[in-house]
Amino acid sequence: MNYIEHLEKHCGEIKGSLELEDMMEENIQFLKFENAPINATYTATSLGLIWHSLQFEDGRIAHQEVMMSVKQPEAKEDVIELLWRLTTHALETGQAFELGEFYSMPETVFGQYGFAGVYVTAPIYFDESFFIHHGDDDFDEPEHVLPVWFVPIFESEADYLEQHGAEDFDEIIDATEDELLDLTRQPLI
Repeated sequence: MNYIEHLEKHCGEIKGSLELEDMMEENIQFLKFENAPINATYTATSLGLIWHSLQFEDGRIAHQEVMMSVKQPEAKEDVIELLWRLTTHALETGQAFELGEFYSMPETVFGQYGFAGVYVTAPIYFDESFFIHHGDDDFDEPEHVLPVWFVPIFESEADYLEQHGAEDFDEIIDATEDELLDLTRQPLI
């Protein structure tokens, strides 16, 4: 199974794609899905970042794609802008996204919702078999591809993350049903 098949197995049929001029030379585009991970949600992901080796702080190499899911259809442009910014960051720095990291939110993205930034996690509302893709040799894919999910979080949640660490924060978000998909949600902390 190649990575596109892996995406469609877990996210359903691709409902659209977007090629941004500055990403085309890197062979990266953004794919759009509806009703994934649950009904009445929108998911977008990069496609093509897997061909760029990224490095964790400890020196390990990773191949990742960035993704986000939301309930608000009016936020689609913000989702794509954020994923574009994250993809650009990865390409410029060569750094892999570590689970448990926090990235400040650009002022132009999700401004009306009051989030402080995004939290890097596994796509926890999807089936666990989605968390890692074992590359398809027939397509010369990397051995492993990690879809990295970004969740908008509030200042109080970012403060908790900083004070208590990612493991404690993960326990809180793992206990949620689908709240993290709702941009109009209340802070968990």
